[in-house]
Amino acid sequence: MPSLLSKASRLILLVIAVTTVASARTFPLEKITRGSQEFFGNVTYEVDKAYAGNHHLELMVSLSTKDRTNLELREFQPHEQAKFGFTEISKNAAFDQATGLQTTDYKYLVDIPANTEPRIYLITVTLGYPNDKNINRTFWLYVGVKNKGKLTGVNDPSSTTEFFTGTKNTYRLELENNFTDYPVNIRLITVKCDPQGLIEKTTIPIENVTIDARHRGGIDVDLKAAPMSFSTLLSGFSNPPELIFQITYDDSYGRVVTDLEHRAKIKIRPRDRVLVIAMFIGVVIGAVLKLYLQRLQQQGLISRREVVMAVTVTSLIGLVVSFVAIVGKIQVVMFQTTGSYDNPGVIFIISMAAAVGGAQLLSTFFKSGAGSGSSASSASTSATSTSASASAPATKAAS
Repeated sequence: MPSLLSKASRLILLVIAVTTVASARTFPLEKITRGSQEFFGNVTYEVDKAYAGNHHLELMVSLSTKDRTNLELREFQPHEQAKFGFTEISKNAAFDQATGLQTTDYKYLVDIPANTEPRIYLITVTLGYPNDKNINRTFWLYVGVKNKGKLTGVNDPSSTTEFFTGTKNTYRLELENNFTDYPVNIRLITVKCDPQGLIEKTTIPIENVTIDARHRGGIDVDLKAAPMSFSTLLSGFSNPPELIFQITYDDSYGRVVTDLEHRAKIKIRPRDRVLVIAMFIGVVIGAVLKLYLQRLQQQGLISRREVVMAVTVTSLIGLVVSFVAIVGKIQVVMFQTTGSYDNPGVIFIISMAAAVGGAQLLSTFFKSGAGSGSSASSASTSATSTSASASAPATKAAS
């Protein structure tokens, strides 16, 4: 039983060691020659952990030679634009009798300030031989970030994408990679809308989308707009809705950035069938108004010619309102609430007010006109009757 536990523990340690090595990256130093002796070196660190704000990045420097005396690591010279700190925490020397190779391993902790610009930095390591001048070699330190990255969303201020309710719409998401040295890989996009409920929230895994450093790229995102609800039918979309994109990406070196949020204004309008339904409702209202005018005609309050004129004027007003509804460019501001003419609720209120108010005005106008005509006709008939009665005795006497 103890042997099994021992084997299992060794296997676990081996897996951990392999995983650690697999995530690390080794950068060889240029070979150093001193007389007939050769010196080799390499620098190893985990690139995905070399990010701004990491104050404990482990960095290993290994120097090897077959000479009796090995080189010494004397100092690091960071890039002039970076303020990295290097602190030595261990130094181990070993000699392999089988190969005759002498190796010295240095372990350092690197302090990367939080405000470090994400890019590739050239670091100089100073080596020296006892009682001899220093020798410089360089390696690359790939510094990235895990938040506040250099990928940004781009909006076109000259145009606004238009969505139709109740159907799938495609939005072109433009992104700009402002990293100096790193291409980015888009991993995940989550989309929601403000206000909520207008666009269905969706999460889209992204594969094989890479944007090179200092370049732009675009992704077509399919989004489903919700159908027209009763509330939006009445109130419309008073404030321009915004799409909110939450984008997850990496910088091609294992550093994942999850805090990118991009907002884009869109316009949501009803589908054509909604406008067609509104048109039929307008036809029904027009028919009711026509019946009302015909009733007035049958009662003798207005003439047939006046009915034709009223219907013609009402039809022209309906055509103008429908044209403005289709174009949808003009807005109505009432009680500090903005509603577009492509909102069926606004069209309904305006049409109803125009129909009711117009009908009332026409009715009043026609009634007053009919009343004046009736009074004049009565007065004329009365005068004619009086004249006829006065002339009757004279005619009889003459006969």
